[in-house]
Amino acid sequence: METMESISEYGIFPLGDYDFEETTVTKTHYPNVVDLGIKVDADRLYQEYLDMRKPSKDHYYLSMSKKFKLDPKMIMENFENLGFTQEKYGGYGFQRAGEYTKSVLDSLPVKTFRKHFTLAKPKWMTKFHSDHAKFETHGFRLVIPMNTDAHIQFEDGGYKLKRGSIYFWNIVHMHAGWNPTDEERVIIMAQMNSDRLVNEGKVVKRTL
Repeated sequence: METMESISEYGIFPLGDYDFEETTVTKTHYPNVVDLGIKVDADRLYQEYLDMRKPSKDHYYLSMSKKFKLDPKMIMENFENLGFTQEKYGGYGFQRAGEYTKSVLDSLPVKTFRKHFTLAKPKWMTKFHSDHAKFETHGFRLVIPMNTDAHIQFEDGGYKLKRGSIYFWNIVHMHAGWNPTDEERVIIMAQMNSDRLVNEGKVVKRTL
């Protein structure tokens, strides 16, 4: 099977031994962005991130890709082609996250998995893509902007997410990762094993 055909079948995260949880899905359609109505101390989250971050020769996404069904080199080539280049985008695992950071996710009424930090350099943008096609397998994407507001593009336009709030991004829909600011953007990403908070939250309207 060719690389892009494999990506089309599995999404950009072709499962192998990758972390997953049985997920509760109650609807067939979800909005692009939902504010989950939960506030956090963004300054404290970001400080804990700075405290745990250290230079590393390990490439987070290369390490992660080794758990997928496809060859890691093929996965990384696809990431690079979409715009997730090592020069513009990176990540850190959650193993050394601070106590407050861990408590924020542990206190939610849903289980979270695939927890990690991502950083996007200024003026970064990917090509439009869909991460996957099935919430049942991959869960619901949770996002927490820490040091600055976060942005994402869907086919109907751009959305701005305020730091210190928790959001759902619908990465089943075609979207583009985007940081139009002059600052490095750092966010927490995770998957939720239920749409409970998504259904209870407030739909965010297109802002850009």
